[in-house]
Amino acid sequence: AKLPYYKCMDGISNTFCLLPNALGQKSNRRANLATLLDGYFAHKAHHLNVNVLSPDILKDAHKHPEKYPNLTIRVSGYAVRFNRLTPEQREEVMARTMHSTSVVTMAHKETNAVYSGDVDEEKKEEVHPEEMEGVKEGGAVLGSVYSVETFSTTDGPGIRTNIFLQGCPKKCLFCCNPETQALADPLQHPEFAMSSAEIASLLLKYKEWLKPRGGGVTVSGGEALVQPDFVADLFQRVRAAGLTTCLDTACFGNKRRWDKVLPYTDNVLLCLKGMDNEVAGKVAQVSAAEMAKSKEFARYIRDAYPNIRITLRWVLLKGMTDADSELEALIAFAKDLGQVFHAVELIPYHELGREKYDMLSLEYPLDDMCAYRSEDALQVQSRLEDAGVATILSIV
Repeated sequence: AKLPYYKCMDGISNTFCLLPNALGQKSNRRANLATLLDGYFAHKAHHLNVNVLSPDILKDAHKHPEKYPNLTIRVSGYAVRFNRLTPEQREEVMARTMHSTSVVTMAHKETNAVYSGDVDEEKKEEVHPEEMEGVKEGGAVLGSVYSVETFSTTDGPGIRTNIFLQGCPKKCLFCCNPETQALADPLQHPEFAMSSAEIASLLLKYKEWLKPRGGGVTVSGGEALVQPDFVADLFQRVRAAGLTTCLDTACFGNKRRWDKVLPYTDNVLLCLKGMDNEVAGKVAQVSAAEMAKSKEFARYIRDAYPNIRITLRWVLLKGMTDADSELEALIAFAKDLGQVFHAVELIPYHELGREKYDMLSLEYPLDDMCAYRSEDALQVQSRLEDAGVATILSIV
């Protein structure tokens, strides 16, 4: 029933469940939860039950209830000790509580005209990345936007909204969003069209959650620098609202294009692919010369925009990006960036995007590669930290 709170001040209970990983790195989880609660009550809410549950803990408690004598859960509004439930009841709780849904449905061929071929003949001509700049709509800029994720704790400081743009010139071996690779002119593909003003207006609805602890908006892809005018206009609007900006990129273009966006950028998440440009080119499936631009981009930020904070994202691929030569070069590069360097974020390779390739009838590029082992990732983290390089091990 859609009853206003003032009509039943003691009769409405809002209960929601959080997985711990949704709150980000362990060191940030309490602060992020507090920000969520503060934003909720800033909207005049008065009652909230928060269940922080881990499916792994519940599964282990189901097998070994004696290990968790005080594990309490909520079932239909009342609290109960998990180990007091029958095995059948515990299985029912896990089935009802832990839901998982894949975003692969967003990539279905028949719902995406870029892949399905349901496009007028005159619109089938491939769009060049240089043509994706500056489509004006009123006083704003029109962009090609694949999706909007309103809550993220792992893509920049604080709580953030992620804007995933459509279109990327690279075809990375480990890409888990292949549906965002095809370039789509927003005028030819209105299903992707959103204006910078429209996105900024959406963000203002979540300002109470985004502003604390330096939160804001992160623009990802696809490749964000394919649409620099859109990103620049959005970043200016976001900053005017008191929120921070973050550019998630593998780099594209040149200084002219970079200078459109960087004046309004607070943080950069730069995915290097590899330190040796031949390795990076193999990973991204573009030329080594193209991948050299990512290092040039980071050094350009160091020299021209010293107030920006750079996090170097590094995907761990067994036998490729974890080689001694690659890690030593990464350490040297991080130190060379000086004050703009924030941390290396290690991202163990995973197979979470595999289903999307099947849905799009695409061959999975790393079919023979296994997910990167957590114990190996911890060793890489220790190696970088022992060398004096701040390191974050990403939650997968």
